[in-house]
Amino acid sequence: MLLALLVITPTLIITPTAWACTISPSTSANFGSVSSFAIASTPQDTSAQPHAGAVCQGSVLGLAVVSDQWIRATLSSANQGELVNTASGDAIPFRIFALASENEEIFLNTTYNYFNAVLIDLLGLIGGQNVELPMEFRTQPTANVAAGTYTDTLTVNWNWRICNLGALVCLSYRTGSGTNTITINLTVTPDCAIQAPDLDFGSAPLVAGFDPVTQTIDITCTKGSDYSVGLSDGQQPAASLRRMENNGHYLEYQLYKGPTGSERWGNAGSERRASSAADTNPGTPSGVTSQGFTYRGEILPGQNTPPAGTYTDMIVVDVIF
Repeated sequence: MLLALLVITPTLIITPTAWACTISPSTSANFGSVSSFAIASTPQDTSAQPHAGAVCQGSVLGLAVVSDQWIRATLSSANQGELVNTASGDAIPFRIFALASENEEIFLNTTYNYFNAVLIDLLGLIGGQNVELPMEFRTQPTANVAAGTYTDTLTVNWNWRICNLGALVCLSYRTGSGTNTITINLTVTPDCAIQAPDLDFGSAPLVAGFDPVTQTIDITCTKGSDYSVGLSDGQQPAASLRRMENNGHYLEYQLYKGPTGSERWGNAGSERRASSAADTNPGTPSGVTSQGFTYRGEILPGQNTPPAGTYTDMIVVDVIF
């Protein structure tokens, strides 16, 4: 009797999962336009667009299963981590992060691994999908910088080692490297801080009893930003006369340039005052020291004394860069 024995041996077919990173030659990050005063007081944030320069297909094995995988980035800076204005020589330092939450800092000339316990789930590096690797930037508050364009260029050297996957085993590794640049831009805009105390003529029973009063407007503007300053004609002018008002009655007055001058200070043409001709600290603004513009206020003689009361007006101080 012939006994036939058929033995079927199951075969495990393992198909590797392809994995790679695509490196873009260049990306950019733009902080936009920011006042010099905001640069001095408040950190500014932006991110690389559309990403940090690398798009990678994630692994389906977790970090705990295969611990020798990585996506490494090593950054160098043309300006040693500062945004530089080549015209003025001023610089604004900045920091680099892998996340918008800014708890994963990337340091220049030090390798950072995106394939780590913090980012692996947040970025979706588990599951095999394509992931655009992010990079965030934050300025450090920097006082007294000139207006203009500030730039830096980062060079990012990438290298990666990710396994080709079988049934929860690593068959081999896919490795590679690439380089891209990130151009970072920030435009600092000029700004001014104005201190303009009220002008009080006091009280008198007759127009002839009011003495002229002097007052000073202090202006601090962005370093290197020349400007002119003007005074409006007030809320109820009559031709070139300024007028204070009380219940439909008016008290005419005028504001003159300087403590003893007779030239009207207005807000158009030659009636304006230039930063170069300030009464204190004249010249181009330093960005630190205020410039003072003194003026003389006078109740105009020759007018009839209006009814008793409190007369007021409001003057707008405007600065043009």
